[in-house]
Amino acid sequence: MPIKIFESEISMAISAIDIIKSELQRKEKLSIAFSGGKTPIKFFRLLAAEDITWEKINIFLVDERWVPLDDMDSNYCLINMFLLKHITIPHGNIHHIDYSSSIERSRVGYEDDLLKHFKGDIIFDLMFLGVGNDGHTASIFEENEADLVEDVIVTSSRRHPYRRISLGMNVINGAKRKIFLLGPEKIPIIESSFLKNLPVSKVVDPKFLSYTK
Repeated sequence: MPIKIFESEISMAISAIDIIKSELQRKEKLSIAFSGGKTPIKFFRLLAAEDITWEKINIFLVDERWVPLDDMDSNYCLINMFLLKHITIPHGNIHHIDYSSSIERSRVGYEDDLLKHFKGDIIFDLMFLGVGNDGHTASIFEENEADLVEDVIVTSSRRHPYRRISLGMNVINGAKRKIFLLGPEKIPIIESSFLKNLPVSKVVDPKFLSYTK
């Protein structure tokens, strides 16, 4: 897959922000799903400083570790720290994954929220994704997890801590635009992912953005 390479992490982030702005010019409402991880932190910082009408945007999580929301390993905690705390957005426009008494209860709660918001047909306008060193994306680690048909799934991996809750691959592929933000060290993983049949290779029609060191 072609990867668009920028001269710096900042220029990559600005390009991703421009995608959001262009979508806002065309639509009255926007649904965006964000991934966690270290790569998008610069993107979140720059996005928080932009003059954006956040009332028009609903923010969702692509995936989450099954930990309390204030745990430093929580994707919501990271996104809140670098983006949500710094913007003016209605509380009802933020859709996180609750830490409930059981991981199945957390999964069902998020799935119910999605089905209610999208009125049964979960189609995101934009989805920002990343890729792990083992070729996983979202919290889809194994080939059989990519084949699950549920909208929201429970996953786990011996290579990674915590059980996870993730959008299923069918929901990921249903998004209108799927944008990967990659550090330069992830480029070889993307380039080899189709030969190795890694989970990231299951994403249909993605756009890959990266930058030079």
